[in-house]
Amino acid sequence: MVALAFAGCFLALATVAGLVAATGSRWLVRLPILALTPVLALAVWWQLSQRDGWPMGGQPADGSAFVAGLVQSPAPGDRGAIYLWMQSPGRSTPRAYRLPYSPQLEKQLARASRDAKAGAHIAVRSVKTKSAKPGHPPSAAPVRFYRLPSPTLPAKPGSH
Repeated sequence: MVALAFAGCFLALATVAGLVAATGSRWLVRLPILALTPVLALAVWWQLSQRDGWPMGGQPADGSAFVAGLVQSPAPGDRGAIYLWMQSPGRSTPRAYRLPYSPQLEKQLARASRDAKAGAHIAVRSVKTKSAKPGHPPSAAPVRFYRLPSPTLPAKPGSH
């Protein structure tokens, strides 16, 4: 349904741009609309990128279940990043998140990955951090991993 809405937006932008370009001789009136059309198209494309598997820049919702993670270590000219694949509460599909690299978050991710591989259910909660100085990595991890309680299975009927 959402994909149809975005397709409709692109068609509307193309139609308006085409009509403006094809009608009349007042270029000063049509020029702003023609100049604005590519900007609006880029805004729609950016919104599509936020929903179609590209990592989001924000933090996962509190209580999101940990699925997987990947560390991109800092390198010259690259501050690094930590990618998390999380399943938000009430959602049936996971979502990718891109968080700024920090050594603390890398250690937490390694521990969470080991625990999840061993069968534990892991979730995250947001942590308020002091904003880092421009050009410096954050001093603390923006999220904390924690273990969820093991699910209890119902007793089989007839067994006492």
